[in-house]
Amino acid sequence: MKKQMTVCEPKISDALLTNPGIGFIAAPGLMDIEPDSVRDNRGKPVRAYRFTPDSKTWNHPDSGVFYCGGRWKDVEIEDGVYDWSDLDRKLEIAAQMGCTAVVRIAPYALAEHEDIPAWLRRRWPEEPEFPFWRIDPNTTDYPELWARLIREFARRYDGHPVISSVDMAIVGAWGEGGGTEFMEYDAMKTIIRAYVDGFRHTPLQSLLHDPRSLQCIRDCRAKVGFRVDCLGDMGGFHGERWSHMLDFYPENIENFEMGDAWRDAPVVFEACWHMNDWYLQGWDIDYIVDESLKWHISSYNSKGTTVPEEWRGSVERWVRRMGYRFEILQLAWESEAAAGEKWNVEMLVLNTGVAPCYHNYAPVIRLRSAERVVDLPLDEDIRTWIPDEEHFSSWSIKLPEDLEDGEYEVLLGFPTGLAQRPALMLAIENERVDGFYKMGHVCVKR
Repeated sequence: MKKQMTVCEPKISDALLTNPGIGFIAAPGLMDIEPDSVRDNRGKPVRAYRFTPDSKTWNHPDSGVFYCGGRWKDVEIEDGVYDWSDLDRKLEIAAQMGCTAVVRIAPYALAEHEDIPAWLRRRWPEEPEFPFWRIDPNTTDYPELWARLIREFARRYDGHPVISSVDMAIVGAWGEGGGTEFMEYDAMKTIIRAYVDGFRHTPLQSLLHDPRSLQCIRDCRAKVGFRVDCLGDMGGFHGERWSHMLDFYPENIENFEMGDAWRDAPVVFEACWHMNDWYLQGWDIDYIVDESLKWHISSYNSKGTTVPEEWRGSVERWVRRMGYRFEILQLAWESEAAAGEKWNVEMLVLNTGVAPCYHNYAPVIRLRSAERVVDLPLDEDIRTWIPDEEHFSSWSIKLPEDLEDGEYEVLLGFPTGLAQRPALMLAIENERVDGFYKMGHVCVKR
């Protein structure tokens, strides 16, 4: 006979949530400043506002994700000698902010102080004519050496709890893929293989740049998301003739066979120019938002600049859908339980975001009395919680043999392992205690 069940159906919340790996990438320059010092990307003073009363950031949503960049020259200081202290420092900053991090180590950029490592420049003093290359990947040992660096990167950081995902930098300034289409296939595959073999636990995303590099990724049987660096462009380069939003993205997400990439790894966007420039151009923010949601965006890099206040409502709507958002529709459990015996629990969840969570922050039931707290991990992989689908799970949990008689409060949480953000925020209005949500009570009897 089925025992009596206690059922909790939480009231759903429309609050803006801040969770690991999703949302606007953090804007440290808009934190810890006086309200009268808020300026837009052009340096013009603007009226200060916050998205929520307890926001830490002015004129910009709070965030659970941070961008950490690095250069080859600063990591491999001598041939085969590595210094990871700068990346470690940046990851610690992210952790202190309660964020996870999107990480990209780039081979070089265009400025002289952003060249390839000095030891490699001495070996290859001549630069190629192609404008986005500082070293030719087809006629030098660049592919082998860059792949070696990536393997070291992966050996040290794969599965790091603060890293949400890693950008694949194959070639080109800032690692943004300039000239990938001109690389020899084997050279490109050497680098791609280093990423996909090295990062077995941390998700990867690749630039949506050209079909050859993405085909090479598929040939390596890799599950990789994508990133693009010009979200919002509605004609800033070529007027009505061509734009990223109307032409490049909608065509090539499908042409490059990346339409379902979001199911396995993140989709990450960066602003073309800044949101304020979109506003001054008169571009349609709701169209930009809706298209990005259609492409299953997880995070957006607004380059740390202000959001036009007139667009606040549209951005709030965007943040509520970006990435994952979990509504607990129902949590049910047996009203009475016995120490050392099985206790049955059921849960119904709806993901109202546009992407899965790519890290398994598995749920935990916490039983709490005045004398004791017991955490009961639930065997569940939340990475399978696809958007716009209800997900039902049930568990039969053995309670500890020494659990004392009495009434215990039942709490639900999704621990992250992050000190400053110990558990996921859920889209429910129940009271939180140490990141866990109060759901009801259970009576334990021997």
